[in-house]
Amino acid sequence: MEEQGLVVVNDSFLTKITRFLRKIFSKRTTIDGYFDEIEQVKEIENQVNYEHIKKDSEFVQKEILEARSAFRKYVINNKKNISLDILNYIEEKLYENESKIDKIIEINQNSITFEDILGLLQEYKQKINNFKLRNKKTGHYQVPIGVIGVRCNSIKDCIDNMFNAITTRNAIIILDENYNKYSTESLLLLIIKECLRNFYIDDNIVQMTTKGEINLNQVDKCVNFVNELSSKTDSKTSFENFEDTIYLYKEDDSFEDEIKNEVEKLQNMEKYKRSKIQIITGDFANVVDFLNKSKTYAVCIYTNNSHRAYKFINWVNCENVFVNTGIKDPKIVSKGDNEYFMYKYVLHKDVFA
Repeated sequence: MEEQGLVVVNDSFLTKITRFLRKIFSKRTTIDGYFDEIEQVKEIENQVNYEHIKKDSEFVQKEILEARSAFRKYVINNKKNISLDILNYIEEKLYENESKIDKIIEINQNSITFEDILGLLQEYKQKINNFKLRNKKTGHYQVPIGVIGVRCNSIKDCIDNMFNAITTRNAIIILDENYNKYSTESLLLLIIKECLRNFYIDDNIVQMTTKGEINLNQVDKCVNFVNELSSKTDSKTSFENFEDTIYLYKEDDSFEDEIKNEVEKLQNMEKYKRSKIQIITGDFANVVDFLNKSKTYAVCIYTNNSHRAYKFINWVNCENVFVNTGIKDPKIVSKGDNEYFMYKYVLHKDVFA
C-alpha cells in the first residue's frame, strides 16, 4: 500500500501550512501543547505529497471547453420536459422554414426530404426517456458521457446527432466529412441553435465542423459513422484497465476525521493493498477536471453542499461515484447497450433531503 498523498489543486503548500498554524495558535493553551502541534506540522511536511494541477483551460481546445461547459449546464437542468419542449419548438421552426429547407435540399441535391427530417424528429421524441435511467435498489444509473466527437459522412447521420445532443444531454461535436457552411445540415443546425437559445440552453451543446479542426484526444468518447461503421471505446471489463489510485475529495473541512478513518480502513483491506489512496482538495471545477483525466475507477466527495454533490455525481466521468460514504465495494460497471450513455454505481448519504 502506497502512502496517501494530498493533491492541492488550487491552494499552495505555504497556504495550507499557514492555515494549519493559525488553527494551532488559536487553540494553544500550554507551551507543551505548542511543541506537540509543531511536531504535527513536521509530520505533515514529511508525509504529504503536493502536486499543482493546472486549469483545464490552459491546454484544452476552445471548442471542447465550450462543449464541456454546455454539457455541464444541460445535464443538471431539471426543468420538466425541457428536451421535449425544445424538440416541439424545433418542429414549429422547421415548418416555418419549410420552403427554405426544400430549396437548399434541391440546391445540394440531397437524397433526404423535408418529410424525412420530420420523421427523424418524431423518432427522437420517443427517445427522451432514455436519459438518466436509474435503479434505486442497486444504485446503478444510466447517464450521459460528456463531450462526444461523432464522425459522419451523410446528412442523416448529422441530423441524427443534432437531435441526439438534445435527447441524451451529451455535448456532441459533429465531424462532417462533407462539411460546407451552405449545406442543408448547416441550415438545420442554425435553426436548432436558435431554438436552444430560446430555452436558455447553451447552443454549444451541439457543434459541427470538419474532422481536422478538433483534437479527438481531448473528447470523452469518439463515435464513427463513416462507412456505416460505429467505432466506440472499448468496454472495460476489469479494474486492471484503470489507474490504481482511489481519490477522496475533501470539499468540506468538517469531514477531516471521516476521511482519516476511511484512509485507515482502506489501507487495512486486502483488496486495496495495491492501490494508492489520494486525498485531494481545491477548487471544485478544477478537481472535477483533474478527476476526469485520471481514469480512476472510484472517487468519493465529502461535502455538505447538495448542489455540489449533485454536480459531482453528474460531472465526474467515473464508474463508481460516492458522496460522504467512503469507498463502498466499487463495481465493474458494464458499458450498456446505448453508446451515448454510461452506467455509474452511485451511493450517497446525509446530503440530499
